[in-house]
Amino acid sequence: MIAERLTPEHILSVDLQPAQARTAGVLTREYAEHLCSISSVGWAIVENGVTLGCGGIVEIWENRAQAWTLISSALLRRFRPAHRMVRAVLDDAPWRRIEMDVDASHEAGIAWAEHLGFVNEGVRRKFTVDGRDVILFARVK
Repeated sequence: MIAERLTPEHILSVDLQPAQARTAGVLTREYAEHLCSISSVGWAIVENGVTLGCGGIVEIWENRAQAWTLISSALLRRFRPAHRMVRAVLDDAPWRRIEMDVDASHEAGIAWAEHLGFVNEGVRRKFTVDGRDVILFARVK
């Protein structure tokens, strides 16, 4: 596995894990290009030309940013190196506050946010395009 600079192709090619599969409908080329253009930090985890996962951090304003990830089932089977990389990126990030939204029904995503040092700040009701709740997590330095 190697880390590469994020491109729209990475975003569009991740074979999303079941817990994130509903996200696929909003991942258009236009959205992927926009996400790459606004991400202050963006990475993809690739093996043999296959994108296993990707993510980034988007600055909202000075000292506040939003983190996001897209993860395949294949990456979940070998998650420890990816976790260490993301943790290092977060540790080195310049923002005082980094937020992350996790689907309220995604138990593994919630546990991962907590393992990364994020704290549950509450539920955003009917937050997604299709009306699902998400939990707002924040990591504050």
